Amino acid sequence: MVKYNDRGNLAHELEMPYEEPVQEHEEKEDEAVREEERRKNKVKSAPAMSLPAKLAWAVLLSIAVTLMGSLIYGKVEISRLYNERAGLEKELALIQNENVSMQSEIAERMNMTKVEEYARDDLGLQKLDKSQIEYIEVETPSVAEVKNDGDEDAFVRIKQWFNSLAEYIGL
Repeated sequence: MVKYNDRGNLAHELEMPYEEPVQEHEEKEDEAVREEERRKNKVKSAPAMSLPAKLAWAVLLSIAVTLMGSLIYGKVEISRLYNERAGLEKELALIQNENVSMQSEIAERMNMTKVEEYARDDLGLQKLDKSQIEYIEVETPSVAEVKNDGDEDAFVRIKQWFNSLAEYIGL
């Protein structure tokens, strides 16, 4: 190795590499080995996490991961439900429009002029003249009578008694 010496002069001298005595070299190596051992001892002397602490961290980490997963799953489900709702709302609007058009079509078909045209053209019916109308008189009165059977069971009679009692009281 070439070493340059600077002695305040612009010119530099080229010297031979400086050789350390063997004893000083060995002392430096021993010092380096001792320094390395000190570093190892410092690393070893640092307290490692105990097993319960590691288990506690593992449990906390698993709980955190589970919570994050459930939050993400919840957001995905909410998004899916909103998309499904939007699709159903579109379908509902389409069906409501179709319903309005069908009701207007029914109203158009049920128009009295359309019904009269259908009856006259397709069925061959005609409007009645006054000469075709006949009036009939009924001589017997239209009265309906309720027959009361004597074969009522006890529950029906009790019910009738309560009804008559409630009617008498005014309920």
